[in-house]
Amino acid sequence: MAVGVSVVSNSFNCKKLIFRLLNALKKSSSKGIEVVVVDNGSVDGTLKEGKRKYKWVKWVDAGIKNLGWGGAYNVGFALSKKGNHVLLIDSDVVPEKDMVEKLLRRLDFNQKIGIVTPMILYLSDKKWVNQAGAEVNLWTGKVNIGWGPKEKFLVPKKVQNSGTVLLIRNKVIEKVGGFDNWFTGYLDPDYCLRAAKAGYETWYEARAIAYHDQSNDKKVWGPRIFNRAYLVGRNRTLFMRRHGKNILVYIVFIPVLWTYYLKEAINYGLLPKWFELVKGTLAGFIYPLSRRSKILLPKV
Repeated sequence: MAVGVSVVSNSFNCKKLIFRLLNALKKSSSKGIEVVVVDNGSVDGTLKEGKRKYKWVKWVDAGIKNLGWGGAYNVGFALSKKGNHVLLIDSDVVPEKDMVEKLLRRLDFNQKIGIVTPMILYLSDKKWVNQAGAEVNLWTGKVNIGWGPKEKFLVPKKVQNSGTVLLIRNKVIEKVGGFDNWFTGYLDPDYCLRAAKAGYETWYEARAIAYHDQSNDKKVWGPRIFNRAYLVGRNRTLFMRRHGKNILVYIVFIPVLWTYYLKEAINYGLLPKWFELVKGTLAGFIYPLSRRSKILLPKV
């Protein structure tokens, strides 16, 4: 018997985006998928209007407190149909109608494959890849994302990690559980590497396509990292504490990272945010870090 798919997304004051995503999912060639939307304390009427317009969606009210990216997705995990694979998809994504079907084909290709991510193109530039898998250097913490002309990323391959859209095998969820309570930032690469330690691979499937509603202009996306500077700094350090090859090498490399972000902060007129990033980086060394191999899902 074929395993079903639960599509999980979360919303936070992004009514137009989440409704656009739901409209795209309704056209999916994979019939019978369950869709779960966790509303993370929105005040723009998402929940009320969504329940009225999209009765086929399982709407979840997470309450007035923002649970963060990971917390909301953990609630979605817990409320998804037991035994289903789970597709995590950010609210600002528009999938092609056969994306789920093609991700499933790759997942079924080999039982060692635990997570599959599609080719993610820019919605505003469908010839340019926004993400085709990613890799964090486990010595230095430097991040490299599959980004560039579409023709460079036409071959499916094993990758270290990815984000934005992830199809996760049900058995991975059984072994790994949910996301760590880091609010946002480095949660998806952490999850992929935890899955790898449990014996599963992450794959990039070039034939499955989704579109990310982000700008391809660095003047627009460049400053975005400083919107959550403290969490980026803290969670990078937490990631390296858990997965890094040698924490001392990472410590030695930190000034290089700080110098890069200092130049970026000055360029964008965001120098105070650089100090937040530095503070977060240092906080990551003393922030509690779970050593459990499985992050338990909330009881909801």
